[in-house]
Parts: sequence; C-alpha cells; structure tokens
Amino acid sequence: MNAAEKAFLTVISWPSNFDEDARVDALVSCAGMDLYQAKLASRRNTPGIMLTIDASVRKHVVNALHDRSVLCIAPTSEQIQSYPEPIHALGIDQFPDSDPPRFVIKTTNETPWTFTSEQVKLVVWGRLKSTSSKIKGEDRSGMQMSVISPEVAIFNAATQQGAYISKNIKVKEIVDFHIMTDDGIKLVRLIGPRTRIGIMGDDSPPSLLDNSLSIDLIEVLMPYAYIDREFHDFDPPSSVRAHSRKHNSTTSSATIQCWMFYSPWIALIREAVGG
Repeated sequence: MNAAEKAFLTVISWPSNFDEDARVDALVSCAGMDLYQAKLASRRNTPGIMLTIDASVRKHVVNALHDRSVLCIAPTSEQIQSYPEPIHALGIDQFPDSDPPRFVIKTTNETPWTFTSEQVKLVVWGRLKSTSSKIKGEDRSGMQMSVISPEVAIFNAATQQGAYISKNIKVKEIVDFHIMTDDGIKLVRLIGPRTRIGIMGDDSPPSLLDNSLSIDLIEVLMPYAYIDREFHDFDPPSSVRAHSRKHNSTTSSATIQCWMFYSPWIALIREAVGG
C-alpha cells in the first residue's frame, strides 16, 4: 500500500444511544481528531465522511470505532478510483411486456447489451450545478467578452468602468445505475435531457431526465435497487473540493468531480452493509 495513500473515514450510522458527547469522544479517542473538528464532524448527516486519514492506519481506526458499535468504513482513494469506469449511455430502452422488466443499453462505442431489473443493485440520483460568469465591457471595437472565473470577473467588474457581470447557472440531472453482470459490476451513467429511458420501438418518448419525477419512475421500474437521492447533502472531502476548484468549478458540492467520488463511495457503503 502506498504510504501516502489516503482513506476516508465514513460513519454510516451511530449507535442509537450515542449523544453528541459520545460521538465526539469516539472520534477523538479512536480517530485522533481534535476536539473542535470532532464536534463539527459529529453533527454531519450520516453516512458522512468524518476525516481523511492515512490509509496505513485505517484498519486500526475502523476497528476501534467498531469496538464502540459505530458502523463505519474507511475506503481508500485507490478503491474509489478503481471502481468501474462509467458507461455513458445514449439511452436505456425497456422491452415491452417483459416480466421481469428487461432493458437494453445504447451507447456510441459499445455493442448494445441487456439487463433485467433484478440486476440493478444501486441507483444514485442527483443534480449537477455549473456556474459560468462572463464579464462584459466596452472598448474601441465595441463589446468585448471573455469567459473567466467568477472571482476574477467580480474583481474586473469592480475595477473597470462600464463593466458588468453576466452569470449563468445550469442544473442538470444525473443518474448512475450500478448493474451486476456476469462480468461484475457495470456502471451506466445518464446525464441531462439528451438521454432517456423509453420503450423499444418508440423513437419519440419524452426524456425521462426532463421529468421532475424521474427518480420516482426509476424506482417503479427497478424495484430491487437501492435508491440513493442524498447527493444534495454530500459534504465532500477537501481533496475533492480542491479538485473541483482546479477544474474551475464552483465551490458547491454539486459538481461532476464530486459526483465521480460520491457514486462509488455510496456503492462501497452499500457493499459494506450487505446491500
């Protein structure tokens, strides 16, 4: 194991008789957190990442918390990164009148393949948010526009006469299907209105992902899957936030970089609890 590798101490649930003091004491005593950080971490929604630790001590920390009946795991960065790469689907079509429901995956670079509803072990649903800012100002050639970071745009607008900021926020739905096949887990990803779940032979159904109740329909079609809708409450580790900022994303957790961490993280949690 790489000595520099990190692990993400994740509390899945606290014992029902733990109050805040008991949670804080467990984090301080078992994970070596300072009192202030432990208090903040103890108030996070579960499952939640309490602390990023050195992967070499993760078993010691997890075992110590298990001794206090705290349900937790500490997946490593390697485990997150080695999760199957997503297959970006153009659409998923359902075969009419099939029992159990059967679907076919359509992609641009892969032979279509089918799966049944029982094979879908996990569905992770969320909304991604992207923010772009444009600064506009007049020069001798007329209106000049450049796409820059929000922080620089605000500074420039404040220092340039006649400049103003135009901010555009886009929100799109994203769904990951974790499907068990004979070759192991396959991860199928649908993003935004260009993808759909339809009926075989019907070329013009409305986009499922344009429907505000899309995840409710998925829950009906795939009743054996565990449905996760909690991405909006995800508090990513600092390394993921830094990665998001590096890619000029907003500081919000609702970025594609955070999603790429969140979806396999949820899958590892479900595996740990036997889901």
